[in-house]
Amino acid sequence: MPKVDPEALRAYQRTVQAQLDKLEDEIISELRQDKGLGKLPAFGMLQGSDAARQTYTLFHETTWNNLQALREALDGIVTTLDDSAKGHEDSDEVSGQNFDAQL
Repeated sequence: MPKVDPEALRAYQRTVQAQLDKLEDEIISELRQDKGLGKLPAFGMLQGSDAARQTYTLFHETTWNNLQALREALDGIVTTLDDSAKGHEDSDEVSGQNFDAQL
């Protein structure tokens, strides 16, 4: 039967949480509308500027959506690891109570 190492789960959870925090604080925050990377550059009126504007808009939207999907995935991993560690702790407590009851 496989054994669960709650300390390893918690360590991995901290690693994933750090990546999630970095993603939210350093990357996603810079793409918000009030930040520099969230503002549409001025493409002007030259030939090809409409195409450049559309390409940039699509790229920005795709990047934003991909980062949000990654954020959701990392958040899901953190939640699952937390649930797994808690389930293991609860299981150990019940096993200990059952053992004590048999004595």
